[in-house]
Amino acid sequence: MIGEILSALAVGADQWVDNWSGRLSQSGWADWMLFFAPVLFLEVPQYYVPLVATSWKKLSRKPGETGAGEMAPRSNRAQFQRKWPSVSVVVAGRNEAESIEACIRSLVDQGYPNLEIIVVDDHSEDETYAIAKRYARKGVIRVIRNNEEIGRSGRPTASNLGMRFANGDILVSLDADTTFDKGLIEALVRPFDDPQIGIVAGNVLVRNREKNLLTRIQTIEYAVSIDLHKRWSRMTGSTLQASGAIGAFRRSALLDIGGWDPELAEDGDICLRLVKAGWRVTFAPEAVALTDVPDSWKVIIKQRNRWDRGGYRAYFAKHGRLLRPSKSTAGYAYGMWGELVFSTILPLMYPFYVVWLLAQGFSLWSFVVLTSTALYLLLAPLPLVAIAIVSTRTKDVIGLLGAAFVMPFYRALMRWVKIRALLREIFRTKYEDSFLPNSAWNNAPRY
Repeated sequence: MIGEILSALAVGADQWVDNWSGRLSQSGWADWMLFFAPVLFLEVPQYYVPLVATSWKKLSRKPGETGAGEMAPRSNRAQFQRKWPSVSVVVAGRNEAESIEACIRSLVDQGYPNLEIIVVDDHSEDETYAIAKRYARKGVIRVIRNNEEIGRSGRPTASNLGMRFANGDILVSLDADTTFDKGLIEALVRPFDDPQIGIVAGNVLVRNREKNLLTRIQTIEYAVSIDLHKRWSRMTGSTLQASGAIGAFRRSALLDIGGWDPELAEDGDICLRLVKAGWRVTFAPEAVALTDVPDSWKVIIKQRNRWDRGGYRAYFAKHGRLLRPSKSTAGYAYGMWGELVFSTILPLMYPFYVVWLLAQGFSLWSFVVLTSTALYLLLAPLPLVAIAIVSTRTKDVIGLLGAAFVMPFYRALMRWVKIRALLREIFRTKYEDSFLPNSAWNNAPRY
């Protein structure tokens, strides 16, 4: 019986090889470009080109030379330190009792001489306010509490509340569940020497990387998508946003546009509104914040659904005019078109590609899938190499090799999560999200 089964499998394998090898000999180069379209037109330009470009940029740098947005040696910073800009840090959060103390301590320990720390407690139901109040009594921070009967107001409104009480020339908006490397404030503030800079994006890396395989995968993902890809967008003048976890703004510019709007992707929205107003965005790689990422599939899929829906809504439903260079700059238009093509159009085309490829025959489909997977696995160590070359925290690559070989499968899954989120947004399925309370949605425009 077993011999018959093995014989049948061998015959089937021979037929499969004959089918795809015959198709291989009959197809021209244009056919094979279509067969491998996701690899050639999605993965390589979106994911791998920035890795190679930023690595080459770092390797070709002369000894002692610093890149744009990076801090110069201390001997060259005396002039800057004589005119420390005043900085207000606004930490908005709700039910952050487990993390708020570590966040406050890492800010107090910054050593920046002209620093104001404001904690906005958005109607917490735990000990967040009590913990923050202990530091307020010592005079090292200020605490503002939302005591409205309607309950929490949501992150955008809480940030606006902190902005109203802030006095600094620079306003730094931070997540309460985040801690910060020493020198973060100085690294964020230095680019504001350029009067055209209105937003400085910080560098968000993963703190709970050792929790499980999923958090290790996200450690690579964050290092690539933020630390490396934002260096690439800085090189091309196309940085479009600062993460909600860590971003610095000219307070006068924020006041001019009225602060944050109630949006799912309020971090992207506020930056695009400032770009529309004529301000530029840059990236400060040495301004490192550490955050905890989701450690379960249920939570991360919910998070990415919100990010992808909010991103599409902010970038294209609300700020689609920035696709035209005349509305911003060629660099920002390039960034917007990159988001539209690689994060929206091509993912939405992917299901049609899969159906079309299957229609060409199962043998061809399986050959393309196996070949693409083999290529991705071959390239799996490349992100770790790029991180080791470029990142300010090269030690983060230690112990991540196993996760790197799982990354291609994780990215394939997240592609389908993105497709689902985009379709739900385009067809307005469950437009509202629990990320914002009803009081915020009542004031949120529909796009």
